[in-house]
Amino acid sequence: MSTEKLQPFTIRALLRLTRFWNLVIIGMAQYFTAVLLIDKRLFYDWRLFLLATSTAIIAAAGYIINDYYDIKIDLINKPGRVVIGKGITRRYALFFHSVLSLTGIALGFILGWRIGIIHFMSVFLLWWYSNSLKRQPFVGNFVVAWLTAVSILLVSIVYYSNNSLVVIYALFAFFMTLIREIVKDMEDLKGDNTFGCKTLPIIWGIRKTKWVLYLLLF
Repeated sequence: MSTEKLQPFTIRALLRLTRFWNLVIIGMAQYFTAVLLIDKRLFYDWRLFLLATSTAIIAAAGYIINDYYDIKIDLINKPGRVVIGKGITRRYALFFHSVLSLTGIALGFILGWRIGIIHFMSVFLLWWYSNSLKRQPFVGNFVVAWLTAVSILLVSIVYYSNNSLVVIYALFAFFMTLIREIVKDMEDLKGDNTFGCKTLPIIWGIRKTKWVLYLLLF
């Protein structure tokens, strides 16, 4: 008998898997960008709500597929936070990833073909990142940081705004996310090294990686 069938599914496990509060922050960032940097009247616009919802859904799918591929590594780095195989089976994880990805892309096309294509590319990059890019030095970090910046720039694309402040905020989000991702690689050094990942701390060592962080912070 498969052990997967004996494992329960809980809403709490799904919320943990999709990093619910991180999704809230993503939505808030887009709302703040629209309301504070473009036009405060956009707070009531249905397109902003749809954009925040679709972006959060795609991010949730990204968290799921990332954890799906990282089960063995996470059991070393953070065993207490592993959800797949405990609260949610691998089969259900793939199911939710597919449903959320398709839903997010569909909502994007409602906002326009450009948003739909960007959402589609984001889903693909999140899968590619989880499957292989995150195990390469710097490339995976760059992809996640770039997707974070894009989530901010999407607000300008929806509203055809060329606001320079939005671009500056997107650049800030890019660099802060890049720093965060490199720090995470430093924290996960043991598990990543065990499974042959080639992240920046593994290739260059902790000391040199810290100097990269100092430069990015500056």
